[in-house]
Amino acid sequence: MIRMYLIWILALLSGVYGTSLVYEAIVHQTWLGLVWGVPILFLGIWITGNMWASARQFYRKQKSLSNGN
Repeated sequence: MIRMYLIWILALLSGVYGTSLVYEAIVHQTWLGLVWGVPILFLGIWITGNMWASARQFYRKQKSLSNGN
């Protein structure tokens, strides 16, 4: 369980860091920030989305088992 929280926190930090790189690249008009920032941002979004979907799937499975279905 702790590993899952650690992965989730790292994914959120990845998203925040990617957002800051993209923001800095837009403000200072540098392409290198976009080259590094966009993939890092998408990595954070992808990992967080997968974890959200897995948690929702687990919740629905447990809910159906408790209802006797």
